[in-house]
Amino acid sequence: MTEQNSVLASMGTATWSAEDGTAYEVALEGINHVVGAYSGRIREAREAGDGEKALVLLEERAAWSKKRRSLSPADRSAVDALTAESAEVLANLRGSAR
Repeated sequence: MTEQNSVLASMGTATWSAEDGTAYEVALEGINHVVGAYSGRIREAREAGDGEKALVLLEERAAWSKKRRSLSPADRSAVDALTAESAEVLANLRGSAR
């Protein structure tokens, strides 16, 4: 494969540091855990026949999915904020009574 046909040829240079990239990956992992925790809670609400609670949880999960899509490794302050927020939300989701 020639360089001009390579996927890497059109990527350009990163605008963030390796540390920023690592922080971004950590933030994504935290968000993924939050989304997964919401999925479990949605399943529990549906199994309990609580459709209203399931809808609220679906909206909250969708909001976290939106945050994940909008996050950029170039925005370190947003990355750090979401890492902290996801840790707090995950602790609440895991610790609250079911």
